[in-house]
Amino acid sequence: MFKLFGGSKKNVTPQEKKEKNVSGTKQTAAVFVDYEHWYYGYNNFFKLKPNILEWYEEISEEFEVKVLKFFGNFSEKYIKDELLRIEKIKDSTVVHTASMKEGVDKDFTDFIILDAIYREAAKTDSPDVFIIFTGDGHFDLVIKYLREIKKKVYVYGVRHSFSSRLRSSANAYVEMPRTEQEMAVYFDMIFVSLKILQKKGKTATYRKTISNVSAYQGVPGERIQTALDYLMKNRYIVEEDVRYNNKPTKILAVKWDKVKEDGIWKKQKKS
Repeated sequence: MFKLFGGSKKNVTPQEKKEKNVSGTKQTAAVFVDYEHWYYGYNNFFKLKPNILEWYEEISEEFEVKVLKFFGNFSEKYIKDELLRIEKIKDSTVVHTASMKEGVDKDFTDFIILDAIYREAAKTDSPDVFIIFTGDGHFDLVIKYLREIKKKVYVYGVRHSFSSRLRSSANAYVEMPRTEQEMAVYFDMIFVSLKILQKKGKTATYRKTISNVSAYQGVPGERIQTALDYLMKNRYIVEEDVRYNNKPTKILAVKWDKVKEDGIWKKQKKS
């Protein structure tokens, strides 16, 4: 099932979940991605990279994607390397929005995306569904227009930079990254740190692990703490009593067999 419905913060009726066209095939969809919003939102708030392929496979499982466009100023130093990842997506189109005009800002990208959406909607054979990945409130009016002409509109947006107006205008929405996707990245950071210490014959405490991983990865300590607490609550990591400098100390120990058996660390190398 299309995970949008499971992750949406709006109520979606069973009819909307199951709705297909008369022939029983998938509904057609046009997808428009504000990649600057996705990339910089993930990087600035979560220190993550967009999971483009996984996201696209999720959408194409539910819909017949007729149009897939990624928009952004890919001339910038960090985001330009993302082009190689985007180009791996079948039948995707990249729209470069860089402007040579001095003083032109992010609104220029928004204008180009809005123009593309309106043009697609005006076609006589335009898709049943419009999927828009953006968090910008500028898209509120186009969503309302699409719904007026009887299109379904689903919106993805990055948490902490997702307009409330946008969420309320769409048929349904998803805040990204989903909790499990975010946590998986933090699990990896913790396991890598502890694995390195283990190979060096060193140990780590609860507080030291949080502060070290947070500082090294540039992720807020409370997020690392939440992930570590989960791992400890579920006994993937436990505290063991030892004596250090003749004082009782609690150090962290990973239950690697349990980690491997449950597949909690997706990047764990096979032994």
